[in-house]
Amino acid sequence: MTALTRRRTAAAMAALTGLIHLILVPEYLEEKTYIGLLFLGAAVVCGAVAATLWRRDEPLAWGVGALTCAGMFVGFVLSRTVGLPGFHEAEWELSGVITLVADAAFIGLAATGLRGSLPAAAAS
Repeated sequence: MTALTRRRTAAAMAALTGLIHLILVPEYLEEKTYIGLLFLGAAVVCGAVAATLWRRDEPLAWGVGALTCAGMFVGFVLSRTVGLPGFHEAEWELSGVITLVADAAFIGLAATGLRGSLPAAAAS
């Protein structure tokens, strides 16, 4: 996979998970305000990461994107298992499973993307 393909695939994964979260913001704002606000924040961050990586190789975007995707991944799993404060879902909705796959894909791509973004001296 070329660096450009990796970057653009990661951007697409960030855009996908961000869009799904943005679509779900109203539902979760109504159900549990802080969850809705987290969804909104994740959507904004994912959109910025996707836009940045689509245009250029930016280590900060890779790192912020990976941390955001990891947080969303863990949050989804926790909300369906042990629950979050005042919030516990029983269903593993298709939209959630799609975001888990997109989050995991982004994290994997970020691992190689960050390695390729580091200056030669820092990589050794």
